[in-house]
Amino acid sequence: MSPLFSVLRPTLTIGRLVVNEVANLRQDIGVLTDVLHYPIKMLWGRMSKKDEIMDAAERALRKDGYSDFNLLKIANEVGIQKSSLYHHFASKSELVSSVFKRFSSQIFAFLDRTTQSEDRAGDRLLAYILESRELLNNGDSVCMSVVLNLNRGGLDSVIKNDLDLFHDTNIAWLKDTFELGLRDGSIANIANPATEATASLSLIDGALLMAHAHQDLTLYDNSTALLRSRIRETVLS
Repeated sequence: MSPLFSVLRPTLTIGRLVVNEVANLRQDIGVLTDVLHYPIKMLWGRMSKKDEIMDAAERALRKDGYSDFNLLKIANEVGIQKSSLYHHFASKSELVSSVFKRFSSQIFAFLDRTTQSEDRAGDRLLAYILESRELLNNGDSVCMSVVLNLNRGGLDSVIKNDLDLFHDTNIAWLKDTFELGLRDGSIANIANPATEATASLSLIDGALLMAHAHQDLTLYDNSTALLRSRIRETVLS
């Protein structure tokens, strides 16, 4: 054995040990990946199924109302047993609450976007009227707050509180819109902005309800025509 090899032998031995340990580590990582793959896949599956359940629940609520809302129908639509729904939502009320919170957040986001994108009060009000019309889905559905308010007495307190928040947020936004209308003149004949806000929301909700009940969007358009007619295309000097 050469003197040089004697000097390098410990280093080579350590190197082989390191290589072996790296190989073992790679093998362990591979096994760990295989072990975790299934539960991770299942976890994502549950998240996807939860969204699917919420989508089906929202469609059912907005089309058929709260009194006809049936968990078995929801389960059948998404292809699971009714008992499996309770892995995602502990009760009917929890499901409805989750769906309405999501719906509310979408409407609140619309209000924020409209405030940012539209400078004129009249344009904001028109956007609100048109967005509400979209909720009808050609008469097949209606705003979820309208549906739930019709059955308010049978709702859990959490849902009632969320309904109050939804109502107050919309009223506050409409009030701000009419206050801006007083300043920029883009909405005609404004009396009291707070009164205008309450009256406008009541008008739109009623128009939504009638259009949905009769599957006729012209009822919504006719009901909101007078309010739309107050929107000026140009601001009067």
